[in-house]
Amino acid sequence: MSPSSPNDPFDDTAQWPEELLGEAREVVAYYDALAPTYDESRFGHTYGTCLDAIERSLLKEWLVGPRILDLGCGTGRFLDLATEGVDLSPEMVRHARQRWPNKRIHQAPAWRVPVEDGAFDTVFSMHFFMHLRPRTLHFILEECWRLLRPGGLLVFDLPNALRRRRAGPSASHPWHAATTLEDSQLLAHLGSRWRRTGQRGIALAPIHRVPPPLRMALVPAERLLARTPLKHLASYHLVKLEKRA
Repeated sequence: MSPSSPNDPFDDTAQWPEELLGEAREVVAYYDALAPTYDESRFGHTYGTCLDAIERSLLKEWLVGPRILDLGCGTGRFLDLATEGVDLSPEMVRHARQRWPNKRIHQAPAWRVPVEDGAFDTVFSMHFFMHLRPRTLHFILEECWRLLRPGGLLVFDLPNALRRRRAGPSASHPWHAATTLEDSQLLAHLGSRWRRTGQRGIALAPIHRVPPPLRMALVPAERLLARTPLKHLASYHLVKLEKRA
């Protein structure tokens, strides 16, 4: 179990790469402010419930092993699927620890998790990589590689590049869901240390346009379509990587 009170994540920044500091401060401030209402505002309605059901069913297929890390765990929405969590936002961590008092939840940057090398069978991260600049993503992929045992799995989601370009960036928070990677860009990031072993689509249907009483009826169809060639048209892509030995 973790200590009961989170600390200021910027008390000691001597070991932080300079380019990460400004980005991290802005993101942490955003999620600290959002933490008290995050679960209700994002998932306390039919759109959020539907999306959660789709994501949860896909994750359950891919998360394996006795030790699983939720990277960027937020308030702990998926910590029932993990043995441990990590997040940099003190308020997000506080809410996660209240929700899961018997889980080990680290307050730390995702690129420097205070856990030994090769500790995890699977690391997964939802709605996190999409907020990272490419340089930051490089740091975090390196850390995930360190945290996983040989043959361990990394599972994460990214927005569909075409759909995201049409939607455009957030006016108030340009970093929010701004990172998309075409296949060629993703493979360039992975290099020879990772092998992609799976991809699924999340939210093929425009859930927000479906009448609320009908949204949950979409979930079985979404589960099936996520595995077909139509997955490339989904709002998000769920990617599974294997760490090469």
